[in-house]
Amino acid sequence: MQSSTRLIASTTLAFAAACSGNSPAPSGFGPPIPSLRQSVPSMHAFPNAPLGWPKANNGPILFAADGPSGVLMFDPNKVNGSPEGSIVEGISGAAGLAVDSKCTLYVANISANTVTVYPRGSTAPKFTISSGLNWPYGIGIDSRDDIFVSNIYSDTLTAYHKGQTSPYETISFDTYGTVMGVGVDAKDNVWVVSDYGPPYLVFEIPAGTTQVNNANLQDLDVPIGIAFGQNDEMFVSNLESSTVNVYKYGSTSPSRTIASGIEHYGATLNAITASGLYFQANQVENVVGYKKGASKPFSTLNLTKPAEPLGLASWPLVKK
Repeated sequence: MQSSTRLIASTTLAFAAACSGNSPAPSGFGPPIPSLRQSVPSMHAFPNAPLGWPKANNGPILFAADGPSGVLMFDPNKVNGSPEGSIVEGISGAAGLAVDSKCTLYVANISANTVTVYPRGSTAPKFTISSGLNWPYGIGIDSRDDIFVSNIYSDTLTAYHKGQTSPYETISFDTYGTVMGVGVDAKDNVWVVSDYGPPYLVFEIPAGTTQVNNANLQDLDVPIGIAFGQNDEMFVSNLESSTVNVYKYGSTSPSRTIASGIEHYGATLNAITASGLYFQANQVENVVGYKKGASKPFSTLNLTKPAEPLGLASWPLVKK
């Protein structure tokens, strides 16, 4: 089993990881990060948008982790929209994003080995999680607002109860490979993507258990992101083939595939809005949006170049 390596960590980030109290010192410049092509997101954020949350506080928000700009906030309904808000405090190499039932934002910071937690309207973290993290990448949140974080360096998934900073569970994926995107379905089953292969695998962990089951999904090609829409329709992005597979609930074969707008070696993390819009991050390029059921993008978010988009999250939450 081997990784499809598309990125070697930058010298700066590898050094930062080696010096972190949470990471073992790597040899040389550190291990390759499986599958990702661009350098890991910038360690320090410089905003290209207004600081703070959007003034239209009751409207929908699409959150986008963009390395040079921290976390940006967009109106997902605006075609080719520009950011209307941003957060930079506590952000250091932002990757995965997630939002809980109170619109609290969770940010996985690869280069800081942290998850920073921002209540709605706040630009400063209320608290920071560091225990159990080792290059955190993907985040998923269940209906109880417990969070699940994938760790690239240690091949683990760590689980935290709402408001807690120490994990209540750690699940090893050593025998499966590097874990990337994390999603949670309507029944609180946790889904985890591994980009090691072939064969490439997506796993389901039934709610309340630590049992790791191969979901036997077909047509995977270095999968990275996973997101659930209405009726638990599942979207899985493939880095190698530059596609997104869409699976109906309970099906192991994709009902359709999205290719238009997906950059070569670009598709990383993804998100779906409550209205059914699908957004896909193309690393070092852009974020593209698709109307419900569409296979061609209707919108490309306005990111200041050079862009390093990775994680995406949406508010209000999808009613699955």
